[in-house]
Amino acid sequence: MPTAKTTVTADPADTKKTKTVRKRKSNVEARHEDKKLLILTTAAELFATHGYEVTSLDQIAEHVGIHKATLYHYISNKESILYECLQLSFKDLHSIVNEMKDTNICVFVRLRKFAVSLAIAQNNIFGRCLSIVGPRPLGKESSDEIKNFQDNLDHIVRNLIAEGVRDGKMKPCPPGVFSAMLFGAFTWVPRWYKEGGSMDLEEIANLYVDILIDGIRA
Repeated sequence: MPTAKTTVTADPADTKKTKTVRKRKSNVEARHEDKKLLILTTAAELFATHGYEVTSLDQIAEHVGIHKATLYHYISNKESILYECLQLSFKDLHSIVNEMKDTNICVFVRLRKFAVSLAIAQNNIFGRCLSIVGPRPLGKESSDEIKNFQDNLDHIVRNLIAEGVRDGKMKPCPPGVFSAMLFGAFTWVPRWYKEGGSMDLEEIANLYVDILIDGIRA
């Protein structure tokens, strides 16, 4: 005789309980990430304002409003905080890297967009930390990772200049020299720029690019 199939129906109470557990877990993870971001932003501000060496974990914990021991639920040590801060400084630049390769867009338009994006990224709290502190205090592996991304940004600018010269849109110009000028100029902005001044970051970036581009436009 055929064996009748048995259909197992989930208990609505169990389903509701599972959803509740998942929601609670999601809320806990969200609170954890929010607290960690607060720790990182606080640390980045202290590093950029007072220096990495003189800023202690005790000071970071005090400014966040938690006990020092609680910090270790979110980070392993001070170096790991700096490393994560520097990683976050590049967050807003990842999206434009591929755009810089699109030769259907005028090279000057791409160069300007890159420069504006760079200025904005360097002047958020994590970008200021990168510009003022840099990767020097990190161990070799972490430091090399940060420097590699900086090198990639340098290559983007060099490639844009080489393309412009090759296409006759720019005067002959050593790409490395132009890139050094661009990054050198923008690296100093976080040291003197203050919000609420006569010019915002986008205006400053465009002015810088105007000055640089007028010197290389064919």
